[in-house]
Amino acid sequence: HKVEIDTVEKFETLRKQEQQYFDEMVQKCKDVGATLVICQWGFDDEANHLLMHRNLPAVRWVGGVELELIAIATGGRIVPRFQELTPDKLGRAGLVREKSFGTT
Repeated sequence: HKVEIDTVEKFETLRKQEQQYFDEMVQKCKDVGATLVICQWGFDDEANHLLMHRNLPAVRWVGGVELELIAIATGGRIVPRFQELTPDKLGRAGLVREKSFGTT
């Protein structure tokens, strides 16, 4: 696909569409009852900022093996697209903590 942006108006239109998409994504997560988002891949910094602003913490770039272990430990299901998220696919955890290992 090719997106051609050659005016300020086209840029603003694209930015608004992107913002609406991120808003819908975050709202969907909140509507199903999610209190933490864990993603194998990265997502846009603007989406990450919106998640934080809407009090929905997120962890991105989680390895596939780790994601599977988290799903097993919490009883959750790995969902390939946020549109497929439903309350019965959410996992449960009593406590979530952030720990740092090494220098990364």
